[in-house]
Amino acid sequence: MATVRRAPMQLPIRIRLSISYFVIFSVAGVLLCCAAYFMAQRSLYIALDHDLDEHVDDVHDFFAAHNLANDIDRARVESAAEFELKDDGKWLQIADEQGRWIYRARRMLIAPHDMPPASTLPPKGSFIEFGAGAKKVRALRRAFKLDDHTLVVETGSTLTKTDQTLLDFRNGLLLIVPAVFLMAGFAGHVMSRSALTPVAAIAREAQRIHEGNLKNARLPQLKTRDELAHLSATLNEMLERIESGVRSVRDFTAYASHELRTPVAMIRTEADLALQQPRTNLEYREAIEVIGAEAQSMSALLDGLLFLARADAGAEQVQLEPVDARRLCAQTCEKCRRIFQRRGIDFSARLSPGRVMVMADAPHLQRLLNIVLENAAKYTPAGGRVELTLESAFDSARFEVSDTGIGIPLMDRPHIFERFRRAANARDAHVNGSGLGLALAAWIAAHHHTQIEVVSDVGAGSSFSWHLPLVSPPSLPAETAPAQEELLLTRFRS
Repeated sequence: MATVRRAPMQLPIRIRLSISYFVIFSVAGVLLCCAAYFMAQRSLYIALDHDLDEHVDDVHDFFAAHNLANDIDRARVESAAEFELKDDGKWLQIADEQGRWIYRARRMLIAPHDMPPASTLPPKGSFIEFGAGAKKVRALRRAFKLDDHTLVVETGSTLTKTDQTLLDFRNGLLLIVPAVFLMAGFAGHVMSRSALTPVAAIAREAQRIHEGNLKNARLPQLKTRDELAHLSATLNEMLERIESGVRSVRDFTAYASHELRTPVAMIRTEADLALQQPRTNLEYREAIEVIGAEAQSMSALLDGLLFLARADAGAEQVQLEPVDARRLCAQTCEKCRRIFQRRGIDFSARLSPGRVMVMADAPHLQRLLNIVLENAAKYTPAGGRVELTLESAFDSARFEVSDTGIGIPLMDRPHIFERFRRAANARDAHVNGSGLGLALAAWIAAHHHTQIEVVSDVGAGSSFSWHLPLVSPPSLPAETAPAQEELLLTRFRS
């Protein structure tokens, strides 16, 4: 049988952070202790070497002051008298350029060794270390010249005190290391906890958020200006979008159930009344017409709701390509003609001559024209006037639908393109409407990279206009191309 390999268990991030901080602080502490030890060792050796160098300078000054370089015998006598008592315990020996001893301390006899030739020594001398019994000596050899004579001086000092000082310092550091580890562990725990406290706060707040408090509940706003603050802000923006989506679904459900209840009830009522007793053909026809009208209203409502649902889901695509806006407007006018005739509204279309090629999606642009024209027909009383205008100038085409209807109150104008929103005077006039038409129109306009501009005056009418960019039209056969100077003026009257 094949064995199933389980993935290794991951430690919690708090423990991993604590371990990481502990390792970092521990390594840093150990490195700091090592650096301190080597710096102390270097400082002690520098001080010792400086003392040795000054001692050689003292020997040079003594020989120069007493003019001993020219008389080796006198130099031996006076050097012994000078250095035997003054430098008791020092490691000192002096020789001339021929290797003859001028002075040699008794301590040097413990580990006797010859002096090197003066020519082999560097100008600043050289340091050596040698053993003298159980002791270790560090010495400086340096040559200097007096009165055409060269003397070689070697002076040294034991490393006992220096080594003891370093040993004490090292032992002290070793005692500190456990404390460093403890502090590293404590600091790692504190820092990991401090780093994850905002994450824990975000998690607690996120657990409290549910559908009921989604409108007001938000994650804490951090003032740290770091990645966690950015994460909190990003999650709050996501909650805003989720809340907007949930609100949209709620509004969709509530409005759909409310708007569909009336036509469904009307259809059932008419059907029940028609079936209760025998009726004439005319009465059956009237009942079927009522049912058909309500079904058409339901169909329009469902079509608008489904369109917005597809748009919210990203399934509704807009493909921009060259479209003859003049022909599209003419086709739309022909379809809307009967609507205006039934309502007794004077409808006219003033279209720019020739082909007006714009970048648009033909079905969506036609739907936008239908929505605005049907909206004008709905809110314009009988005897009123509606006009569709298409003008081309410079690099854009301008569409405008104006009417002499009831107009839009000033307080309602900022909200007319919102879903399920209707102006107050439209509700007071008992005009049937879903509040979805202009929302659909605004979506189509936005995906054509334009926006609908509204000019309205209550009781005097409204004007809806938008612009689309022009494109160069393809070449047309001469017999099909309309005359460019012709201005087409078509009127449809009731």
